[in-house]
Amino acid sequence: MYHLLTGLYAEWTKKERFNILVVGLAGVGKSCLVEKIKSIYLRTPALPPSRIAPTVGQNVFDLTLPSSHLHFWDLGGSASVRSLWQKYYEESHALVWVVDARDWIGCDDDDDEGGTKDKGKAVQTPEDVERQTRREESWTTLASLLDHPSLEGLPILILANKVDACSATSDSTASQNEAVAVARRIKRWIGRRMADVAAADTTTAAAEYQNGQDHVGIPHAQAPAAGYEWDVVATSALDGTGVSDAVDWLYLRVQNVKR
Repeated sequence: MYHLLTGLYAEWTKKERFNILVVGLAGVGKSCLVEKIKSIYLRTPALPPSRIAPTVGQNVFDLTLPSSHLHFWDLGGSASVRSLWQKYYEESHALVWVVDARDWIGCDDDDDEGGTKDKGKAVQTPEDVERQTRREESWTTLASLLDHPSLEGLPILILANKVDACSATSDSTASQNEAVAVARRIKRWIGRRMADVAAADTTTAAAEYQNGQDHVGIPHAQAPAAGYEWDVVATSALDGTGVSDAVDWLYLRVQNVKR
């Protein structure tokens, strides 16, 4: 009877484990964010960024919440190790894509060639060019992930990290408003790219259908994130901005993911 009761109790109190895949380009602060999550939820001092080495392979962290375990896989972001990411796709319940918020400064100007206006002509500074190159690489890499069948339908959270470095003021209220504005700006930019891909896919599918290459039926376009629940949260691994919001978002979404 004792073993039966203890077995039933263990079953009733068992917490489900959800795997969170944390990826992004090198240098965006993925490991620092995971360290900040540890600090906030385990109530321990966070390691200073200067003591956190770039991830080679994986950095693992388990976060126990009231009814679940969130198991974070923080993977290295250098081009040489990105081929290893796909080994984790099949068992992931959510995707966290981390970007450097500073790379999205001026992203609203991309459609107009961005940069500093001079006598009506757009002039890009070296910093503008570097930021644009980084965000294009980030988007291209993210789009390739979203096109992978093993990640289909997973919740996607984009974390705009280092938002503290984008703030022009030390006022906490103004900084919070600025963080919200950064997240909206990035979501608008990525949303436009997704719409562009959807439009291109529609055109391609229609052409293939007319040429007899599609024998399934009515052409159907699928944007990289079509059918995905996704959002952007501005974060700071230094002061903790947005970190709890990000964990809450993930905790709520993974409950409905079946693997």
